[in-house]
Amino acid sequence: MNKEATLSHPQHDHDYGSQIAVIRSDLERLQGDIRKLKDDVAEDASERMKQFTEQATETLKEKGEELRERGAELREASEQRKEAIANEVQQHPFASVLAATGAGLAIGALAMWAQNGVKP
Repeated sequence: MNKEATLSHPQHDHDYGSQIAVIRSDLERLQGDIRKLKDDVAEDASERMKQFTEQATETLKEKGEELRERGAELREASEQRKEAIANEVQQHPFASVLAATGAGLAIGALAMWAQNGVKP
């Protein structure tokens, strides 16, 4: 045999079948790891969405309650103010008519000035 051929192409007994089996096994294990990782990521994302939804729901409930309370306070204050104005009109009807007339004239003059540019 040629010495050069022996050096460049050494004769080895390779067990390609077992090496391919090991590579296949590694690929299967890697695919399993990827599936597990995908499932873990999906589960984590689902849990985070659930937590976010629960927090958002709780925040909306709290804000809704605050708005209802504030609305009730405003209605009560409005009712009290309405009663106070009604009492004032009953006690001083002439002054109330004069005040309403003056306010109406002032608003009318401002509206005319805004429309026409005429000074009141």
